[in-house]
Amino acid sequence: MTTKPAWPDTLLIEPIHDDSRGQATKSDLKHGSVEFSIASFNILAESYLTPRSHKNLPPSSADVVFDKALRRTLLCDTLEKLTKSFDILCLQELDHGLQDVVFERLENLGYSYVYAPRGGVPIRSSDVHMDDTAEMSMQVQNNSEENVRSDGCATFFCKKRWKCVKFRIVNFDDLADESRPLLEDSNEVLNKNDCTSSVLKKKKKSHSPISGIIASYKRRNTALVVELEHRIASRAKHVVVANAHLYWHPGYEYVKLSQAHYLVHKVKQFVDESAKVSQSPVMKTNDDQSDNRPIVLICGDMNSKPNSVVHQYFTQGQVDARLVAPWNFSYDEMQEQQELALQMEQLSINVNAPQDQTAISSSSCDVDIDQDPVVGVELECDSDGECSDEKQDDNQYICQDEANTSLANQDTTISQVNEQIFNDRSYTIQPTRYLLDVTLNKFSRWLRILGQDAVLETSDEEKLRTGQGIMLLFERCRNEKRNLITTSKTLLVRKDCPPGTYLVNPSTTESLEEALVNLLLLHGVTLYPDDFLSRCVVCNGAIIEVFDRAEQKAIFIEYGSPDLMEELDHVYKCSSCEQGYWWSSSPNSSASRVKDACTHLLKLCLRGGVKVEGQPEFFSHVDYEEERKKGRMAKMKNQSGTKYHHGAIEEVVGWLKTENLCSPFDLKSSYSTERDGTVDGELLPFTNVTSDFVGALDYIFFEKKRLQQLGRFAVPKSFTNLNVESEPNGHLLPNKYWPSDHLCIGAKFSLANSSNDDGNIQIASAFVPPGMPTHLSPQLGCNCGCIPKI
Repeated sequence: MTTKPAWPDTLLIEPIHDDSRGQATKSDLKHGSVEFSIASFNILAESYLTPRSHKNLPPSSADVVFDKALRRTLLCDTLEKLTKSFDILCLQELDHGLQDVVFERLENLGYSYVYAPRGGVPIRSSDVHMDDTAEMSMQVQNNSEENVRSDGCATFFCKKRWKCVKFRIVNFDDLADESRPLLEDSNEVLNKNDCTSSVLKKKKKSHSPISGIIASYKRRNTALVVELEHRIASRAKHVVVANAHLYWHPGYEYVKLSQAHYLVHKVKQFVDESAKVSQSPVMKTNDDQSDNRPIVLICGDMNSKPNSVVHQYFTQGQVDARLVAPWNFSYDEMQEQQELALQMEQLSINVNAPQDQTAISSSSCDVDIDQDPVVGVELECDSDGECSDEKQDDNQYICQDEANTSLANQDTTISQVNEQIFNDRSYTIQPTRYLLDVTLNKFSRWLRILGQDAVLETSDEEKLRTGQGIMLLFERCRNEKRNLITTSKTLLVRKDCPPGTYLVNPSTTESLEEALVNLLLLHGVTLYPDDFLSRCVVCNGAIIEVFDRAEQKAIFIEYGSPDLMEELDHVYKCSSCEQGYWWSSSPNSSASRVKDACTHLLKLCLRGGVKVEGQPEFFSHVDYEEERKKGRMAKMKNQSGTKYHHGAIEEVVGWLKTENLCSPFDLKSSYSTERDGTVDGELLPFTNVTSDFVGALDYIFFEKKRLQQLGRFAVPKSFTNLNVESEPNGHLLPNKYWPSDHLCIGAKFSLANSSNDDGNIQIASAFVPPGMPTHLSPQLGCNCGCIPKI
């Protein structure tokens, strides 16, 4: 009986079977393409690995994982196995404790590298040179060593096949830096969203009204962009590889989306620079792209699930950014846990797939199943030091075609299981709701007059906040999906302060009025005058009409106006506090004062550029166009004599108010599944597995019109596959067989060569030797009952 091998010993690149493009032939691989393989792997920084962070590991795995020396050895051995399949390795969370051993091992294996630690000085192998821009970037970072984080992104590449042309570091904290140059597309975005807060156009102050948003972008996340030139191709082939690690928190989708948008546009700038300096003639393709522009791949730990807005941005090319703006999106931790529970239920279904088979039957392929497990397509070097690939017999392609058919059926099963997860979360724009601290009573009344849902912190909540530090208003914001408005600067610095908290200066009525307009502009609120005066200014309840005459009389008596009983036909009350309301034409009546206040606020918003739709007869005396004209004249007067410049933060806020936030690249995920030509999910149910979280977070995105994908790295797709010894919690990562809580993902691609290529270069085949292990099999159930605790 054959012993079941550990899955890390049987990893290989799985060929893709696609009838639409036909099966590549051995001749095609020799003469028509330049192939390369790339992997993305979050290796788990030592500083993030503790018994507390990675609970419930089996004792035998804990003994290895929490022993630094043993885990370092396991990591380096794992990376060495990966070099047999990949000539480009993109690592995330490489930290100070791991960098020396990783550098040494991979350099000894013939790999060069560039390493970008968070906020630190980039490190590179001796054969990688820096241009002026990269050197300047290094000098800027070197001035802020107190902000250095220990981990970062590193890109390794086989120096026999590739050389580094140039590289750039993308610091995502720059999103909150007012000195940052704007992206090229900023004018289009900002003009489209011209109703931007005037307070954002002022010089930066120590405490901006959007200090909460600004602080939320300072996460010290980094990306590394490297341009590589293929050494073997007869005509120069360049690829640009972006290696990124986005922010992790699921409650900050807008931060991750902004980071993704910033990254792709920095990559666009990077490749455009390369195209300009290219010495080869410019050739236009059918999609009007420059043929001498480097091909783009973006990979890394995106900390975003399939069907998230970030995933859609990369794969669909555009999203409605308003869906995740902090004033529209509210993180629901309970929903997140329910989705995770559903995923656990899906993954625990036992589909009765065979569990002990370790290879495709040898009868048709003449393969000895007792041979050492195949790790991948090994990149060998001949006696002259030139890279070539192990030659394969023609009958191996026939065998692989049979294996492909079987694997395609298995992938269909996985896709069906993953489909519900992919379509779990839908985003819709909900009306903006507010919670104000107790000092903003007047401000809350103004919002209610304008028909906005605005509640006020209670006196008891205020006492607990100021006396005992108990932040019930934070909890209310999360539970009721409200945006916090406060006058307290100290609240903004708290870690649990809701994202997007708005700071108001209540010193004068003028400053409050300016804050009101700026708030509505920032949140993209559209005002509907038909909804004005529909909320109780006392408690925020809905105002309803009272028809019963006895109840009307009781209201008049309660408020000391029984003589109005016979004069008025329409009486109203609050559905919550039962505050009475009625209209009176008397100039001194409270109703007239409310109407005057409402008219004033409407004019204020019109002048400020707030979008207003509808003009009921109640406001027929207000000339909308005249008020808007006054606002434009005042804006021009304030800007006269100065050259107006949009700030960096204003640019980012503009993105979040954009209905169609677009990527400049047409990308596809290397593990995407399709139905009728439309992407409907991701093939992998997970790339990250711990006792607290299971999900797909890691991706390789590539330009689908410029690259042909030939294969993908075959990794476990079930708990059964992960659990080598069928022990309780044996599926959890890391373990004694695998050094990280993330799986490594990878893909093999083909770069089409021109007709001038001589076709004599031996290039790595996408097709692996026979003996395909069945750790790909969709054995979703695990007999040991090791379901992660959530």
